Amino acid sequence: MAEQLVTLVMVVFGAALMPLAARRLSVPSAALEIVYGMLLFNTVLAHHPAWFELLKELGLIYLMFIAGTELSLRELRSSGRILRYVLIPLPAFIIMPFLMHFLGLPWYIGIVLAMISAGIVIPVLKEADLLKLPLGRDILGVALAGELISILALTFLNIFHQYGFTPMALLDLLKLVALLGLAGLGLKLLYLLAWWHPGHVDRVMRSEDPTEEGIRLVISVAFVGGLAAFAAGVEPILGSFMGGVIFSHVFKSKGRFEDKINAVGFGFLTPFFFIGVGAAFDPVLLRSPKTVLLAVGLTLLLLASKLLPLLPARIIGLRGIEAFGMALLLAAPLSLLVVAGTLGQKMGLLSPSLNGMLILTAVLASIVYPMVFRLLAPRLKQDKSK
Repeated sequence: MAEQLVTLVMVVFGAALMPLAARRLSVPSAALEIVYGMLLFNTVLAHHPAWFELLKELGLIYLMFIAGTELSLRELRSSGRILRYVLIPLPAFIIMPFLMHFLGLPWYIGIVLAMISAGIVIPVLKEADLLKLPLGRDILGVALAGELISILALTFLNIFHQYGFTPMALLDLLKLVALLGLAGLGLKLLYLLAWWHPGHVDRVMRSEDPTEEGIRLVISVAFVGGLAAFAAGVEPILGSFMGGVIFSHVFKSKGRFEDKINAVGFGFLTPFFFIGVGAAFDPVLLRSPKTVLLAVGLTLLLLASKLLPLLPARIIGLRGIEAFGMALLLAAPLSLLVVAGTLGQKMGLLSPSLNGMLILTAVLASIVYPMVFRLLAPRLKQDKSK
């Protein structure tokens, strides 16, 4: 019992300190949590108990739910540029798998390198005061569209990896769509009930609520989405992401309630996932110059995959420096890169060492590229304000 308690205290204590260190170093706290997990479980603690693995999986499911809530389908539709936002990430998903195969690496790594996440994009744009400018809205639009494409790609890969191009795969896909449709209908009914009882909703979602009814409901939605996906034969994280998208679409104005959602996730559950990712990382990989050089090469290819569709910058209404700034920020999909690597190892498409290399790539990219973007941001802001 004492050993279990020591493990819990060290994990929770590290999770509490990492955001403070991350703020001082201007790097994502998730990157430091991965590093902390690697150091903690490879130097101080000999093993991680079963409850830690469970909390790691729960953290991953809730992380993907939060990612889903960040994706605003309504905002994408109303932008009037949704076709452009969708077309910008697509070339990388076609070119990168072939490039990886040509380089003698698994094609799945190409899919992973093509992925885009809004997790780091939103806070960096807010910090740089670019979110309200046209360039910031374009970057966010591409990030949201790219995140949706990335999740859909993972969903299709997961289903077809299990069943191949067979009627069973199509059946499972239809089953997943039907379950998510039912989830959407259920949330819509809740929304209608909320419309009839606005006072109760206001108390739950905006005011102080000592019993936290709303956040209990949201956590239920996150895990029910995961259960629905599991019932359809795909990874629970894909269902929790879609559940987050549906929740965000049905409940348009979340107000302070969004802070509660993030507090439960980033304050408690998701650090277990990122620290767990670091715990599973084999430090022996760092002693291999070949592995480290390959991770650096993948970090550069990660940026190249975001530059590919932005080469004809003028056609999409961007100057060269703006296209480069967009590529820099999109080339740091930390959480999705780690999630995709974890899923790839589960599916047997990646070996543990290749997954470790992707984790190292994710950490490097999430530190270097946002840092370079921050140096470039004042010039981007000055140019757009003229």
